[in-house]
Order: sequence, then structure tokens, then C-alpha cells
Amino acid sequence: MENVENNAKKRLILASLIIVMSIIIIGLSLSYAYYLNQVVEVNPDNQKASITSGELTMNFATERVINAISAGLVSDTDILTEADYTQFSVTLPSTAKVDSATYTLYLTELTITDNLKSNYVKWALYDGNGTSEITNGTFLNATTGTDLTIDTGISISKGETDSYRLYIWLSNDENVNQIDLLNGSLSAKVGFRATT
Repeated sequence: MENVENNAKKRLILASLIIVMSIIIIGLSLSYAYYLNQVVEVNPDNQKASITSGELTMNFATERVINAISAGLVSDTDILTEADYTQFSVTLPSTAKVDSATYTLYLTELTITDNLKSNYVKWALYDGNGTSEITNGTFLNATTGTDLTIDTGISISKGETDSYRLYIWLSNDENVNQIDLLNGSLSAKVGFRATT
């Protein structure tokens, strides 16, 4: 009888060890898989980062985050030389499975103080050389946490790259007291969505 009880205890201990070892092995395997697949942002400002949507890729030549914190007032005629901007491109590779795609550019993770929700806080999208304006707008109706559409319905063909500069500035008007614009902050990331 004792021999049967000892055998039962040994089997129970052996079964418990097998279960514990299995759990440890599964846990280590999952941890290793998570480690291998974890996205690590090497550069916190996303400089030279790439983002994909469908088969399109967005590449940044400068920082992905654009800020207008304590920026000075800039004349609208001087934005190309004095305003903050981020430079990026969108590519549909020649190896894409589709012949063309359409995408939308927008600002995401937008944070803006109330005093910068103004017609005098502006943005403008230019081509990659900064020579031709594509579209523009203001932050008058901007809301923290809400995406702001920059341009929509942009078509691109296989093997093409569209290059851009997005400028953000506090527009100077010599006939208006704009002192309240100098103590705010605005921060956003450039993003895009693709439809193929």
C-alpha cells in the first residue's frame, strides 16, 4: 500500500514538474518572440524614420515632430527662410503590387494651447524644394487630440516619390497686438493614410 502511495506521489510530483517546466518554456518563448518583434524608436524625434501604410512608405529627412513653442512672429513672405518645417516624402516602391495609390496627409498627436487657436497660427504644405505651395490653412479650429487634415486624395504611381515640406508659423500682422501668441505651444506629428 505504501508503495502505491509513493508511486502516486512520484507521479504527481513528476506531472507537476512537467507542467511547471512547460509553463516556463512557453513564457520564455513568448518573451523572446515579443523581444524580437518589439518596435524600438531609436531616435525619439523620429528623424530619418520611416512609416508605412499599405505599400506606401513615408520617410522623414528631418524630425517627424513639428513644434511651434515660443516661436517668434514671422511675416508670411518670409516663411521659407524663417518658419519651422519638417521635410518628408511618400513613396510607392517599384516593387509594389499595385500600379497606383491614393493617400491623405494629416497632423496627428496634436497638442495646442487655446491662445494658438487663431487665424494667425498657420501651416503650409510645399513641394520638397520649398518652391511651390500645395495647400495651406490655420489652427483656428484645431483641437488637442484630434487629427488635422493637410491634404487628401493625393495620387501616386508605382515607382514615384512625392517630396514635401510642411511649414508652421505664427503670422505677423503689424496692425494687430499679437502678444498673446508668444506664450503658447503647439506640437504635432506628420502622418498619412493610404488607400490602394
